[in-house]
Amino acid sequence: MGLFEATPLQAAWATLLCTAPLLVAAAVWDLRRMRIPNWLNGGLALMFVALGLASLPLEEIAWRFAGALLVLVVGFAFFSFGRMGGGDVKMLAACALYVPLHHAGMVLQLLALGLALGLAAIHLGRALVGERETQWRALRKGARFPMGLSIAGAMLAYFSFFIAFGF
Repeated sequence: MGLFEATPLQAAWATLLCTAPLLVAAAVWDLRRMRIPNWLNGGLALMFVALGLASLPLEEIAWRFAGALLVLVVGFAFFSFGRMGGGDVKMLAACALYVPLHHAGMVLQLLALGLALGLAAIHLGRALVGERETQWRALRKGARFPMGLSIAGAMLAYFSFFIAFGF
């Protein structure tokens, strides 16, 4: 057990309340600038360290870091082939810290749903903007897909499902 005797539900609420502002900021930043700053991804990782030390056994924290490292390595393989942005890869790795191995499949499904919904939202936004100039780089014609939107949505859904259904 960590430093505090928090129930899983209390830990889930604390995680949601502490990470939601960072996740939303990353999504908005990616939509506006097509970049996710390192300080946001670092903030997500540092927030896990604080929350993890307070509520998880050290062995579980080590496994979470191993999983995040795997996500980082695989993600940078995609980055090296031009399939993902570096900020997206770092955000995925930081978010992987919050996911225990037995929830990885569910989170991947939420991410797939988030990617589909995010793609639909971006296409709709681009159609609404049309040829007009916009400050939102992700809505400009020919812009790449801002994956931070989908990653943030998947993680917020995951934390919310945990709170609502307690799995």
